[in-house]
Amino acid sequence: MNRSSSKSAIILNLKTLGENNSSVTILTPEDGIIYATLYGGPKSRFRSLISPYNTGRIWLYENPEKNQIKISDFEPENFHLSFSQSLYKTYAAALASELTIKTHCGGSNQQAFTLLQGFLDGMDLCTEDQSRLGLIRYLWRYLQLLGVQPDTSCCGLCGTDFFTSQFAYDKISYYNISDNCFVCSDCLSRQNKTDFGQLNYGSVYYLYGITNLSPKEARNIKIDKSSYEQLKQIVFFLIENNAGCKLNSIETSMGIL
Repeated sequence: MNRSSSKSAIILNLKTLGENNSSVTILTPEDGIIYATLYGGPKSRFRSLISPYNTGRIWLYENPEKNQIKISDFEPENFHLSFSQSLYKTYAAALASELTIKTHCGGSNQQAFTLLQGFLDGMDLCTEDQSRLGLIRYLWRYLQLLGVQPDTSCCGLCGTDFFTSQFAYDKISYYNISDNCFVCSDCLSRQNKTDFGQLNYGSVYYLYGITNLSPKEARNIKIDKSSYEQLKQIVFFLIENNAGCKLNSIETSMGIL
């Protein structure tokens, strides 16, 4: 059996292990989450190469007798240098990484890898303000990966198409927490529930565009500050609710996210 292997990898996080070593959490498209040991003190060349959110080619050696995987080499392809200059980007990357780990890639290693790699690479090329919408798009797509993304094309109760002439631009739609669907105002008036979140037309259309338009078309949709705040509130709620736990990156971001 060949104990050495190489694969594409995203470094998710590092934790100190003993005086000179580190425990490294890695995401790969083939095997999903891998926990490996990085040996070497401060003078090791790996210290500058293997850092959170770096992507590249990693070489691993597996020792089944010790139930251990160690890192033999790493060839970085993208360092995401802009993250060190933006607290928002750092926290956004941490949130995406934590979500991937805690949901075990949503059951699809390849899709989780592709989503995260695209998000990190895209955020590195964007301004901080552009990254805020980038995080909304990433989290909404991750809900689709988890299989819990609500339909935004029509009312989940009466089936009214939200994007036809019959549904006026200035109408409000509502997110029904209990049934995980969006409903129109007419259906809301017939419900005796209070677990609804309000979204304007622009907010719902933005979510619809993320799912149904090309990535470039989705990026070009313009939204105002009010719509962004609505999107942030509902998407963060859905992500934490379906991750099954509180996410430390959100709890400790001190309002940065």
